[in-house]
Amino acid sequence: MSVIDLSDPSADDPAVAGTKAATLAALARAAFPVLPGFVVLEGATDDEVLAAARSLGSGVLAVRSSAVAEDLADASHAGQYRTELGVAPDRSLLSAIQRVRASGDGVRVLVQPLLDPAAAGVAFTADPVTGERDVVLVHAVRGLGERLVSGHAAGDEWRVTAAGATRRGAGEAAIDVAIARAVADLARRVEQARGAPQDIEWALADGILQLLQARPMTALPDAVRWEAPPGAFARSFRLGEWIGEPVTPLFESWLLTTMEETMHGDYARLVGQPAPRPLHAVVNGWYYYSLNFLPASGGAIARMLPGLLVRLVRAPRRIAPVFPPLARFGVDLYAREWREELLPAYRAAVESAAVDVPSLPVARLVDTIDRLAVMAGHYFTSITFVAGYGWKTELPLASFYRKHLRAKIGGHHQLLLRGLYRPIVGPHAVSSLDWSFPTHGESGLVDDTAAIGPRYLRLGAERAELERRARAALAPKLASRFDRLLSEAQRASIMREEQVRDLTLAWPVLRAALRRVGEQLVAGGAIAEPHDVHFLTRDELVALLDAGGDRRVIAAERRAAWSRQRRLVAPLVIGRVPKMLESLLGAADRALRDDETALPDAIRGTPASPGRASGRARVIRTANEFDRLQPGEILVCPLTAPSWTPLFERAAAVVTDVGSPSSHASIVAREYGIPAVVGTGDATMRIADGAFVTVDGASGTVTSS
Repeated sequence: MSVIDLSDPSADDPAVAGTKAATLAALARAAFPVLPGFVVLEGATDDEVLAAARSLGSGVLAVRSSAVAEDLADASHAGQYRTELGVAPDRSLLSAIQRVRASGDGVRVLVQPLLDPAAAGVAFTADPVTGERDVVLVHAVRGLGERLVSGHAAGDEWRVTAAGATRRGAGEAAIDVAIARAVADLARRVEQARGAPQDIEWALADGILQLLQARPMTALPDAVRWEAPPGAFARSFRLGEWIGEPVTPLFESWLLTTMEETMHGDYARLVGQPAPRPLHAVVNGWYYYSLNFLPASGGAIARMLPGLLVRLVRAPRRIAPVFPPLARFGVDLYAREWREELLPAYRAAVESAAVDVPSLPVARLVDTIDRLAVMAGHYFTSITFVAGYGWKTELPLASFYRKHLRAKIGGHHQLLLRGLYRPIVGPHAVSSLDWSFPTHGESGLVDDTAAIGPRYLRLGAERAELERRARAALAPKLASRFDRLLSEAQRASIMREEQVRDLTLAWPVLRAALRRVGEQLVAGGAIAEPHDVHFLTRDELVALLDAGGDRRVIAAERRAAWSRQRRLVAPLVIGRVPKMLESLLGAADRALRDDETALPDAIRGTPASPGRASGRARVIRTANEFDRLQPGEILVCPLTAPSWTPLFERAAAVVTDVGSPSSHASIVAREYGIPAVVGTGDATMRIADGAFVTVDGASGTVTSS
């Protein structure tokens, strides 16, 4: 038999009917809403095909491939074979079958009626990016689903869980919440019947859902749980603001841990008590900084306060930055120490190491790396006091502007923090703190920050005009207070970028040292290539240098795991944020954010640079993708660090997964006069590359255009 009806028992056999048709035949037999149809095998005569077509009625047909190697659990081959739609049930069908068959050797052909649906689309019973198994993603367009699967339409996206259905993108408003839930239920039932996560195609015609295709989801990330030790852990705080991907083992166990231990050692000497352990957690490869150093209750605050007050009396300027309202009394002390002591010593140590690293015995390079890592840790402690002073000055200015000026002159307080300095990108600039990535100097990227000149002058003039209007709108006492708040916020903003850009002075030398270590380990058979050194731990590296060994397999496995973990959407916080910090963050959000109309489909983050811009989103994850960003596009990325600065000249706006009002993306976006929304958590996953979006930097939202 060369033409098989889907209702025939033999159609259930993939070896006979092909995988796609066999799947639909089995689902139809299990009472799923599958359209009738037939499969054309090799040797079918024209009369057999046309007779089968007449049995489906007089409407037009859909002609699809049904290869044996198609829609398999380990390889879907989706889109590889030709599809013909709207085919008349006459000799045109014979030609369409030949075209589909010609798209692959031995392709069986599935013929079914073509619906005229109100809406159609696809659904996934697991998140194909994160691997989450408790969510169904439903995508929908008006009319035929071919526009969606071919990439010609973005459509709507619904996220359906046990808690309900949420629309994340509404390009066409093709379906409502009830239909989204119905599609999700259909997809889940298919998953249960087939025994694995499924990718289905569906259509809604005359109020009835029809199942068009079903295939196993391939290359699905491992199911993961986001659990950390007791307490609260955040990935977008302190060192975490510089890390937008899973950490490599060598970075986490060596440079990151050393910097963190050094910083907390500095804090312990200052406040008289150590932070609770662990200082951080790594969950599914992602770094989370512990928030458990903060008091969790009023009682804990009461126990800490006497000791802090004693130290405040003994060394008021040194302790003052611990208390945000008092920070202005101590910041100059720390700024002077940074400029006159810390930075010169750090720079001298780096210059000395740069001379020594090429000739030192490889075993001694470990000590060199240790010393520079400790110095980088002390430098970061200083950043938390000096550069960290920025948000402590911006919030009072934001509150003042909202209360006394917004209704009178409009605008936004962040417009007063533009045109203050010209960004500089040095060869030691990094795209991520993780030292596995090349520095700006190594990458050979073009530094076009000089092009900011005209913008800098324009923004400075606009800022001066807004300052003038603000003073004119205020009574003398309020104007005096405004000047004080403004002066401190502008000074802090300038200091922030000036200090932060030198944090990674040691990175080129550290990477050069690790290259030599990696080369020696390759020569000894310990790893396969020098870069694999980043997938060892510090202890393993030292042991290999001392006694040799073979870690090639484990390094390869860790590299593969790291690559898989980069696809995960890591939550911003694990655990419950301490009430004190939650209160501070809530107050900061209210001060910074413009009043907004609730938009259920909007991606929400932290307002970072005011203004609105619409354009095509370009999702950039690493420095080797920088050239993909075209002028006028919206830069969507995990974070930005100094090496990303030249992209701001091309970008119409910036959206990041992590960050704060004083992070690199926020400060630099203001200096380029473009809108920015930071700290969205998952914008790089929720915004499709090439989608049209609108960024509102004052309200902190991103919406589909």
